[in-house]
Amino acid sequence: MIKNGKCFIILFLIALISLSCIGSGASSESFSNALYAGQNKMYTIQVPCTATISLDGESDSQFSLFAKKASGTSIPSALHVVRYADVSSIKPDSSQILHLDSGEWYVVVESRTGFAEYHLVVDKECPITTTCYGGPCYNLADCVPLSIYRDNVQSGFLNSGESKTFAYRLTENRSYVEWILSGPCDTNAPLMQNKVDVDLFVTKNCGPDLDLYVYQGCNPKYKPCTAIAADTGFGSNAYVGIAHPETDSLYYVKVYGKRGSGNYHVTARSYTAEDMTIAGINPKQYDGVVARVADTRAPDDLNATIPIPPTAYTIYAAEI
Repeated sequence: MIKNGKCFIILFLIALISLSCIGSGASSESFSNALYAGQNKMYTIQVPCTATISLDGESDSQFSLFAKKASGTSIPSALHVVRYADVSSIKPDSSQILHLDSGEWYVVVESRTGFAEYHLVVDKECPITTTCYGGPCYNLADCVPLSIYRDNVQSGFLNSGESKTFAYRLTENRSYVEWILSGPCDTNAPLMQNKVDVDLFVTKNCGPDLDLYVYQGCNPKYKPCTAIAADTGFGSNAYVGIAHPETDSLYYVKVYGKRGSGNYHVTARSYTAEDMTIAGINPKQYDGVVARVADTRAPDDLNATIPIPPTAYTIYAAEI
């Protein structure tokens, strides 16, 4: 009886492990932004099995949703995706839904009227019979929802003397938030686990010399502001991190093209856990700013001023 009891316990534990993996065959990611009429935003979505794309905008907004499956290694323009979409929901509405099969997809959100915010959610699902370690969900990250951080990526192109400003509102309690600016050297932001990772990243130079400034509660696009943190070192990449950012406080992030021209990506990544090390620090033991240069006054914005309605100050992240 004891032997049979031990076997039962072992089998029961194996079943529990298998069920926990099978039960986690779904994950989701979300994006928030705002667009003027005629503007669009493209996202690259990896779908392990199937996915449902849901867009929710303000009640009086009108959006269309387009998706095109990747073919080859070239990245299409947003206009190409709109014109030659494999799946689309083109009737303007405040809410849109698309269903995608497995593969890499380019998804474009297009605004049809006014200025409006939207929230895009990607729900990825795998069959209940699929485990995280075999079948379509061979990548564990596709099966288990990420609980530590979420990324918000903004991208564009800058010439020398130009700048772009983005607004961010952090909801709930975050232990750490970092802004990772990557120029043409890197298309993706690496995980910054220690100071060596940061140093190797920010010293890369592949053409343009870009600076990164972070402000709190002061919009540098409309008046002189003093940055609470900045990375103005030489190179195409930059990094700024803040431990224990203020909940619901509005942060403005400016990318400045000091010299040269090129593409850039700004990845905003926030964390909730305290007992971990990011960029060489532990948020539980540190309260402050991690940056190569602090309390720096940035150059005046040289972009044409775009009028922003009051609703722009309630969004999670939007170019301003």
